[in-house]
This record gives sequence, C-alpha cells and structure tokens, in this order.
Amino acid sequence: MGGRKIKTEVVKVVDGDTITVKGKDKDEKIRILALDTEESQPGGDKPMTPWGKKAKEEAQRIFVAGKTVTLEFPGKEAADVCWERYRDNYGRAMAYVYAPDGSDYQKHMIGQGYSPYFVKYGYAEFAVNHKAYTDAEVAAQKENKGLWDQISVNGSEMRNYPLLSVWWHLRAQIIDEYRSYKSHNPKKAPLDVNLDYDKIVEKANAGAEAVIFTELAGFSRIGGAHGIIRNSSLHRPFSIFMRDIDEPAGQKIVNLISQRYIAPSKQPDHPRRSYAYVKGQMQIYGGRPELVITSADQIWDGPPK
Repeated sequence: MGGRKIKTEVVKVVDGDTITVKGKDKDEKIRILALDTEESQPGGDKPMTPWGKKAKEEAQRIFVAGKTVTLEFPGKEAADVCWERYRDNYGRAMAYVYAPDGSDYQKHMIGQGYSPYFVKYGYAEFAVNHKAYTDAEVAAQKENKGLWDQISVNGSEMRNYPLLSVWWHLRAQIIDEYRSYKSHNPKKAPLDVNLDYDKIVEKANAGAEAVIFTELAGFSRIGGAHGIIRNSSLHRPFSIFMRDIDEPAGQKIVNLISQRYIAPSKQPDHPRRSYAYVKGQMQIYGGRPELVITSADQIWDGPPK
C-alpha cells in the first residue's frame, strides 16, 4: 500500500530534484522525495556542479511542460490534507513523482547516479520504495556511476557522499524508530514538529506541557545568559528556550546538545544524532511555538518506554 496519488501537469523543471506542477489553485513546487541532486545554479548551501547541470537536463528530458505526471504523497490522507501537511523546510510540497510513462523517477535518478538515496529526513515511507531505492543506490555504487565518481563527473570531489551517507542513515534510523512507535501508539506518541505542527501550536497557545520529537539543528546564545535551540525549518519553526545557560544546569544542557545532538559546524565529519525527544512547558514567542527547559534530563534519545 502506498500513499495518496494524484495526477497533475508539469509546468517546468527547477532542478534535478524539484519541479513545478499545477496545484489545486496555483502552481506548486514539488521537492521530490528520496532525491538530492547536485545544484545546477549558484545561490544554495551546496556547491553548483557540472553533474548538477546534467541532473537538471535529465529531469528536463523526462518532465516536459504540459505532460501529465503522478504525485504520490507519503501519507494516505485526502488530497487537500496532503497538499498542506507534507511540506519541506521551505514550504514546498513533498511527494514521490512518477514520469509521464509511469516509471519511478526516483529509482531512475538514483540508479543512474544522478542522486544518492537521500534519507537525511527519513527512509521512504513505503517498504517497496525503500527497497527499490536502496537496490538502485547499491547498483550505482557497484559501477561507480555518476556522483559516486566525483572526479569523472565534476573534476574534483565536491561532496563526500560515503561520509554524508553515514550521518543521513543515523538520522533516518532515529526517525524510523519514532515512526514505528507512533504507528503502534498513535494516541501516546510524542508530537512530531513536521507532521503535528498545528497541535504543537495549540499546546503552546494554551501554555500546556508537551513531549516533542524534533530536529536539533542549531544553538545560539541570546540576550545575555539565555540560549535557543532551533530546528532547521523556515516553514514550521520550533525552538527550545533555556533561561540561563551560565548556571550549572544550563551548562549541562549545552554540554549534552554539543556532544550528542548538534555538530559544532556544518561539516559532515562532525556528525551528531540531530534528533531528540524534549519535554517541557510550551509557550508562544514571536508568534512561534517554543518549549522551555531547565534541565538536561528533559532531552533524551528514544520514544517513551
């Protein structure tokens, strides 16, 4: 069983992993799940590469404007719900995309080495997709296809994919553990910042206590002794507030997140777990939901026992 599928029309190709299609009321950018092709234009947080341009050209060959494609959302809700619920950090809709001939675009791009099997934000939700993309990646690696041979396609190593993959799979396994717990305990599961954002906002407005499963993407000192831990989403921002990071309890929190959850830089050779469960009082600050912690014991690795 897969997710909700809808047919729509291609408007244009943005990149190897992003296309624009006709939405319900407007054109929608689709961030294609399971893919992370290299950049074809400057301006992003990844380097523009020759292989990124080739990936875009391949997408343009497959997704011709005006052609019909099938989107598959990573959930079974009604189409209107899926359009709103499944959005990435920048607000783009997220879906698997099937080409006009019905073939699996993700499998093709991974198998030809245009993209790794991108699992930074979780494995493919459906077992058949996960197996297909894993098998396609292994096949590409056996042949050193595409981005797995950086010297051939880019002239130098622009990204260290074997090393990146170790971190991505660590994150994916943590997310998979949460998904499994939630599927067996739907009423007891902690709230997910991406999928349960409206409920989190409700709890924050009510000043209620909550347990949240969230990405810990960055830490900063603010207003003297205060500290803020943030997720990486601009579309669904969430933060964890620490009142005093200079006192002993605050120092323990900083030590824990630095050693276990948040890398000291964006370099892939400093991987951390990235995801955690946090418990505390909720509040709204600056129009955004925030959870307050005073002890390192309010942050932990796994779902409730």
